[in-house]
Amino acid sequence: LAPMQLLNSALARLSEDYLGGISVDRVVTVVGVLLSYVLAHAFQRIPARMAAAKHIFSIVSTVFLFGPVQEQYTGLIHMAVGSAAIYGLIRWIKSAYMPYIVFLAAMLHMSYSHIQRQIHERSTGAVEMDYTGAQMVFVIKVTSLAFCVYDGRPNFVHPRMSAYQRKNAISRVPGVLEYLGYVFFFAGFSVGPAFELATYRKMIALDDTRARRQLPRRAYRKLLEGAFWMVIYVAYSSAYTYQAMTKPQFYAHRSLLSSALFMCTTGLVVRSAYYTAWKMGEGACILAGLGFDGYDAHGAVQWMDSANVHVRGVELGSSLRQLIDSWNVGTNTWLRHHVYLRISRTPADGARASSTRATVLTFLVSAWWHGFYPGYYLTFVLTALAANAARILRRNLHAIVALPTDNHASALRRCVKCAYDVAGWILSKYTLDFAAAPFMVLSLQPSMQLWRDNYFVVPLAVLGIFIAFNVLGAGRFIRSLVGQSQSVPGKKTGKRLKK
Repeated sequence: LAPMQLLNSALARLSEDYLGGISVDRVVTVVGVLLSYVLAHAFQRIPARMAAAKHIFSIVSTVFLFGPVQEQYTGLIHMAVGSAAIYGLIRWIKSAYMPYIVFLAAMLHMSYSHIQRQIHERSTGAVEMDYTGAQMVFVIKVTSLAFCVYDGRPNFVHPRMSAYQRKNAISRVPGVLEYLGYVFFFAGFSVGPAFELATYRKMIALDDTRARRQLPRRAYRKLLEGAFWMVIYVAYSSAYTYQAMTKPQFYAHRSLLSSALFMCTTGLVVRSAYYTAWKMGEGACILAGLGFDGYDAHGAVQWMDSANVHVRGVELGSSLRQLIDSWNVGTNTWLRHHVYLRISRTPADGARASSTRATVLTFLVSAWWHGFYPGYYLTFVLTALAANAARILRRNLHAIVALPTDNHASALRRCVKCAYDVAGWILSKYTLDFAAAPFMVLSLQPSMQLWRDNYFVVPLAVLGIFIAFNVLGAGRFIRSLVGQSQSVPGKKTGKRLKK
């Protein structure tokens, strides 16, 4: 369409003249998200009793935003065909294997798209945003729906179903129009957040004046937050890149500490691009009514957390697990409840399998979901191993630094605990940024070169922790020290000594 071509040409000039040459596809994606705010205002004004009209409005809006605006017509065709095929599998397969068949079909279809993208990028030498990002959100939605339908079967209660799974279980397959409205929901179609059908139904049924009055304030606060991170990205994305760290000359006059500081700054700048998209997308979803969860006992409006990222948790978390759980929350929720919990239990008796094996397999599924660049697998395997190593450390060191529950800790004990938390924050941040480097570099050789030039600090530390605690018995030694310190008569440990 001529107007859209003019818009894209204007955005190209805007990027070149004022945005530091940021790729036009990123700028167009942000414009699409901003347009969804306008559409969200209209969407929430459709009466709740006209659910079909809301579904149709959502579908048509997505076709407009993803087609003429973002010019991702191939992606629309892929997801239209994929949604029809998945709906048929969910409706017609009665076997208990239905969600797993849907999961495999959706992932294989997306794998084809990832491979096509990588072939295109290898031939052009440019990494571009295309429809695979939206297809990743699409896969989360359709596979989650399949598992929710499976969990909602009559008279079916798994002994280890989580409260989340029970809450989102669906007793009947949704109708075609509702299904398409959910899958093609315009506000979160390109960048997320992904959510369950039960959450979508609450948004469609929202008919509360007091709650709707709160939507603009909550939504535009997220938009401003996204705009702040966009300024950070525009200002510093050309100066701080992981690609610069793959060059030998980068390390000519830098110490390991200087490289670590640059890496952590680069990680923050890279994450700011994700914060921009996710916070703006979250605001658009909120403006459409997503997240309303009724009232609490005091009559106050309750809102579900629809965030795809908790910035404070990522940037200020004192443990690697907190950082991971705060990042890409929608994907983490999907991986936790529809992958990890189903891997870590056996269908026969609900017994748990090895948590380490389940963790590694879940991270591998996450890597597969992202695509087939070698860097993805380096990142997720190292992150999985580092998360387990961090858990081992915290489990064994907690008894040394934990404050007593009666708040009678000495000043020295409190200082030790504070130092422990600060050290945890620094090490977790560095581990995250070190592990994330291949995710951005993508290729194997430069990723390994970057790690090698930084002395494989994190992989060697993880290996050392596993050897120390799983082979040499460092945990028993620490526990013996703690036991001895607590058994010294009269020694203040925060616990009352037996007489």
